[in-house]
Amino acid sequence: MPIFEFLCNKCGKKFETLVLSGDEKNECHFCKSSEVTKQFSSFATASPASNCANADFCRPKSKHKCSGGCCH
Repeated sequence: MPIFEFLCNKCGKKFETLVLSGDEKNECHFCKSSEVTKQFSSFATASPASNCANADFCRPKSKHKCSGGCCH
């Protein structure tokens, strides 16, 4: 899925949005400004052994607040 991160030049908030091919119009989810800048973002991969998108950064299961064992 082509999900991109943007930074609003007006209110300064970051947001993510699905961008379909040929769709050039993006606006801030918070203030509705069209003055946004696409950000470089990292991606996550899931390990079948851990079922965690961020296995290297997860806290021990005993301290997790989510039922899956990995906070997202």
